[in-house]
Amino acid sequence: MQYKVNLAALDSSFQVPNALADNFIKLANPKHILILLWVLRHADCPKSAEDIAKELHLDKTIVNEAIFYWIDNGFIVPEGVDGVQRVEFAAPPPAAETTQPVADKKEKPAAPPESAHKLGSSLADDEDILARAKESPEFKFLLQKSQEIFGRTISKAERSMLLTLMDYYGLPPEVILMLVKYAVLSGRTGTNYIQTVGISWSEEGIKTLESAEAKIKQLNKNNRLWHSFSEQAGIAHKNPTKKQEALFVKWTKQWKMSIELLAFGYEKMLDSIDKVNYNYLDKIITSWHEAGIKTIGQAQAAEQTAAAKRGGKRGRKDGSGAPSFSVEQFNQFVDNYELKYTKEESDV
Repeated sequence: MQYKVNLAALDSSFQVPNALADNFIKLANPKHILILLWVLRHADCPKSAEDIAKELHLDKTIVNEAIFYWIDNGFIVPEGVDGVQRVEFAAPPPAAETTQPVADKKEKPAAPPESAHKLGSSLADDEDILARAKESPEFKFLLQKSQEIFGRTISKAERSMLLTLMDYYGLPPEVILMLVKYAVLSGRTGTNYIQTVGISWSEEGIKTLESAEAKIKQLNKNNRLWHSFSEQAGIAHKNPTKKQEALFVKWTKQWKMSIELLAFGYEKMLDSIDKVNYNYLDKIITSWHEAGIKTIGQAQAAEQTAAAKRGGKRGRKDGSGAPSFSVEQFNQFVDNYELKYTKEESDV
């Protein structure tokens, strides 16, 4: 069955831009569309965010996000601003589209808002972010493309984060977009995670598409190694924490430990203390590294040798002198092992 509009219902109506239905109805947040329809219905009477939130029984935060979104896309303007100029709307590409680098534009960005200097800050005013988007085509491009990659309207905290990475930490928009794409594909879209990685990239001097691509290849390789380790060790969670990731990079990249040996160490940790403790696991792996142990066989042989030495010195209670070994002795050995960190072993 097909359906059509009841023409009698159009006796009392208001205008809705074609671009809303053609280009934005699938991309925009449904609540944002609801808010815009209400604003269009009251086009002859400007309304505040408080008015809209009260009338539609919505949180003011979602109303402010909608206002920013529709101002940014040219559907509404603040009171006192000339809004009679015709705006041409281009259909936004689908969320899965590969991100393209920003156009070659060398303009120097304006000084960032003070609130944008704070890591993890969601306090940057939408007015400041909107003003930055108007004066910087690069930042506007960054906002629009980020929304396409996320496949939704980005939050106030995410807009503030993008502003922070671009203006305060100096990452080019195209590099930030590669980071956002990587975060979405790896399922790690938390604002704090993207900020932390972005700041790390800035400190490492990753400011070009080539260096960003190389870094992502390295991260993907680390992720594959972690997933292999987690599968062999029976670890339930999919992604490592920052601390676990730093330890894992040290074990695999710096010390060249095999996944099989790391999984064996994980089992040894559980056998010894019956719980997951990565500090304890690091002591085990560090002791093997210091001893030059690279295989499970070598680790087992080292345990037997250490047990034989301890047994030879003490002997058995029956006087046989045969070596003995216990879990308690191994625990004591690991607990008393002095862990030495070097500068190169710091978090990555």
